[in-house]
Parts: sequence; structure tokens; C-alpha cells
Amino acid sequence: MFDVTTQGPPAGVRGRLGRLAHHLIPDLDQRVYARNRRTDRRQRRATGGFDQVYRAAAQAQFPAHAREPVVVVVPPEGPEDGRWGPSKWNIYFEASQRLRETPGHQQVVDFFVEPGEHPAHWHRRLIDFLQDAKATHLLTHIEHDPGRTDGQWTWDTLWEAITPRWPGVLLGGMFDSSYRFTEAKAKILSRMSANFVLVDICIPMDGALVRARPEVGPVNIPMSEATLQEVESYLAGQEKEFDISFMGVLYDYRVELVERLRASGISVAVNPHRGDSASNADATRSNQPSWLDYMRGLAASRATINFSRSNAGPFEQLKTRVIEVGLAGTYLFTDDHNRTRQFWSESDFSSFAGPEELHDKSQQALSNAAELTRATEAFRDRAMFLARHHYWGSIETTLRLRGLPSIGIEPFTG
Repeated sequence: MFDVTTQGPPAGVRGRLGRLAHHLIPDLDQRVYARNRRTDRRQRRATGGFDQVYRAAAQAQFPAHAREPVVVVVPPEGPEDGRWGPSKWNIYFEASQRLRETPGHQQVVDFFVEPGEHPAHWHRRLIDFLQDAKATHLLTHIEHDPGRTDGQWTWDTLWEAITPRWPGVLLGGMFDSSYRFTEAKAKILSRMSANFVLVDICIPMDGALVRARPEVGPVNIPMSEATLQEVESYLAGQEKEFDISFMGVLYDYRVELVERLRASGISVAVNPHRGDSASNADATRSNQPSWLDYMRGLAASRATINFSRSNAGPFEQLKTRVIEVGLAGTYLFTDDHNRTRQFWSESDFSSFAGPEELHDKSQQALSNAAELTRATEAFRDRAMFLARHHYWGSIETTLRLRGLPSIGIEPFTG
């Protein structure tokens, strides 16, 4: 299927017809996708042992009303990949640990899927797990199945099977709903049951799935106390080696902008945490150093540049880099205009609309050492607060707005 946000338009007659259809019915591609998914679910139920998933869900003894909140976390990767631990940029480890550290919460348990495990098998295991744990909430990454790297997606089958019986809430984490078929998956789940809540890291999703229905997003990533302490220890004594850095994937438009910045006289260190000179998107994605090394690269510069868009299209995103910049003790220049300012004071960072404005603002910020230090420290203090409270607090706020079961913690109020 053609995804208008991530591929170039088809050529010839097919391309013209596709553009016309998309103009007349903007969500036509998502409607077709949803129809195909219904067909896939019917076929899946008849083969591969998935009939036993529906049977297990129908026979499960879920409590009608749980007395205490119990959150089950199903991470996309488990301990086998070596990233289930602090300071490894595993959002679901951090979310699980942070909830354990949050006053008021009762219980959180983790459920792991083996790499390559057949979905009908882990579906049945998870149904039993939810029943035995008396789970009230399930947090997972719903862009793809856990334990898979091939993009397989069967969450719609599991959710269809358990929604008639399980009264709990599915908290569906996503990294970026600005991709149309990523959003389409969330729409499918949300229309199966009002007990689905989208948790998007990058963009606001209120009303995007079902009209007027609140969702969660954009939400700053959570970090456990162990991770915050390791970051502080790892970065202790790091001196500033650069004026400005850029960290991230070098999409074509970013390469062009960095080159224009350099041509205007700004010295920009690109990915200083790496030991190579990667100059394009593929190279910057491969052979990545550790997350702590990445944080050290941020900490080695007085300021850094954040680009708020990906290759998904013209959407401003709340990049995880924003909170990471704060924790690294670095000043932020960002091209977003309606993301960072939702969470940080506009006096503590700088936004820019283009290389000329960035040039002027960088000269101004870097020339006033006292003000740069004040702003950087204030931004860092706020980043620490958000890392501890924003993720789960925002989820709790949305649960209360929707009249769904509470996690039992304080909602985020700013």
C-alpha cells in the first residue's frame, strides 16, 4: 500500500489517480488499510492457532472491578538484546522503573516476549498473565509486535480477543504518529474499544483517533533514578569542547541546513560522540555509540541544535533530544515553535526559523556567558522534573479525563 507520508508519489496514471483520490477523501489510504486489517484478522483467526487466543480470552476469569491498580509492561525488546537496564535508551524499562518509584502506585510487573516467539503463543501467555496479575492496565509499544524486527503486527488480534472480557486499559506507546499507517494502527485499536489510550512521544493526538477524545502526547520520556544518577556520574567533569553541536540523523534537508550554517560562519560539530565522519542518513544510523556516549557528546558542547521534523512530513515533533539536552547541561536551539515551549520557559532556550536567525541568536547567546549559564541550569532543572513526573503523570491526567481506571498516582499539573 502507498503511504503518502513516507514515499514519493507514484508516477503516471496511477500517481494522478492516487493524488486525486487522496484530495477527495483525505483518509482513503487509512480506510483501505483498516479494511485489509479486518480481512487479515478473519484469516488469522482461522489459522495458526489464533482460534485458541479467542477461546482463551473468552474463558479467562478477569475481575469485573479491580480494587488496586496493577500495570503490566510489555516491552518491544526484553533482556535478550542487552538493553533492559538503566542508561540504555529503553523507554519501557525506564517507564517500568519510574512507575515503581512513583509515590502512590501499587504494583507494576513486566511481561517479556521471546525473540521470534509465535504471536498466538505469546497472546495466550499474556492473557493468562493479565488474569493472574489482576491487571488493570497494559503498557506496550503498539507500532509492531514485541520480540520482532520484521514489522509484524498482531496487536489488533489480541485487542479484539480480550476487549469483550478484560475491563482494563491498553496504553499504546508510539514514537511517532505522524506516519500515517502508524496512526492508522492506533485508530484501529481505539475504535475497537474506548479503553485504548494512545501515548505518543512526539506529537499531540487529542481528537486524532476519535473526535474529541483525549489521548496522551506529546509526552517527555521517563527516566528512572538509576539512569539519572548514571548520567550525572558519567558526565561529571566533562569540559565544553565545542560551541555548537548537532546530534542525530542527517536527513537531506538537515545536511543542507548544516552546510548553510557553516557557510554563514557558524562552527557546527556534527555528532561529536561518534568516531567517524558520517555525512548522510544511513551512515548516522549505523554503528551508534552507547546512549551515555551520546549524552557525553551533548555535554561537550555549550549549545546544540535540535531539528523537530523527521522524514514523516511537515510535522513539528517533541524530540527526545530536547529533554536529553537539558539533562546534559547544554543550551538548546530548536526549530520547533509549539513543542518545547509547552514544557520549558521560553527564556531558557532559543527557537529559530532559519539559518540566518539561528546565526544571530547563537551569536547573542554565546556572547553572554552569565545568561547562558543561568538559562542552561534552569532548563536542566526543568528537564529533571519532567523526567521524573511528566510521563506517568500525563497518562494519569488522561485516564481521569476519560473516566478510565486510575493508576493511583498524582496527575501531572505542570
